[in-house]
Amino acid sequence: MESMNQPTSIGYDQSRRKRKKKQPSPPPSQSSVQIWRSEKQQQIYSTNIIQSLRELRINAVADQSPSLPPRGGGIAVRDAAYRSLAVTARGRTLWSRAILSKAVKVKLKFRKQNRPRNSNPPPPTITGNNRLRKKRATVLRLKAKGLPAVQSKVKLLSRLIPGCRKQPLPVILEETTDYIVAMEMQIRALNAIISAVGSGSSAAEAGDDGEETHMLG
Repeated sequence: MESMNQPTSIGYDQSRRKRKKKQPSPPPSQSSVQIWRSEKQQQIYSTNIIQSLRELRINAVADQSPSLPPRGGGIAVRDAAYRSLAVTARGRTLWSRAILSKAVKVKLKFRKQNRPRNSNPPPPTITGNNRLRKKRATVLRLKAKGLPAVQSKVKLLSRLIPGCRKQPLPVILEETTDYIVAMEMQIRALNAIISAVGSGSSAAEAGDDGEETHMLG
């Protein structure tokens, strides 16, 4: 009986192995590239950035008071664009989580700045620990200059991509690929929004000119 059941079990195992070979899992970098280049992802980002700009405009109107200083418009729009991009990524990558955490820190810092402060804060004191830190920083800089060219470029790349400091090379390359494709999608979405706003304003101006000429006639 055991000899009769053994060939069937071997054939079943071989069929399972063939099925696994026929359905290979796609690499994560390739799937992320396809997601960011899809129209659905661009529509999601467009909705998020429009909502962020509306909230930014409402907050700017609400903050127009003599007690609060005006915030920079261009910097606020840029931060809203990057924050919307990170929200669209849903925190799946290191760079998106880093941007979202930075946005939370900026909000807390802005709230602390608006709090009343003492008129005469104490002057900063220079201690021995601060001098040691400065010496260590200069030594680290000298060591960094002695690194090979490839390592220095990888280190520079890790600083350019948010959340990639002190990460291994495979993680940095994967995050860089995802970040670049996401930035390309951001540019396409913003260009589409700008062209849509420009066409709407030109159509409104054309309608106003038509009414004026009709009135003059």
